[in-house]
Amino acid sequence: MPTIKVTVPSNAWAPEEKSQVAGALTDALADVAQTSGKGDIRAYINVQIMEAAESGYAVGGTVVG
Repeated sequence: MPTIKVTVPSNAWAPEEKSQVAGALTDALADVAQTSGKGDIRAYINVQIMEAAESGYAVGGTVVG
């Protein structure tokens, strides 16, 4: 089962925004699979949106959040 993991700052996105992101990522991966001849894998795509704790991740060596 293909899994896409996204980490965001805690409370940065509303539930509706997370739903939009999950849908867009699912569409993108399903389109690539379809184009490359793997068929319709949409039902098997798992999107996990995880919220990092405050100061729980870094970008370019700098702690964010």
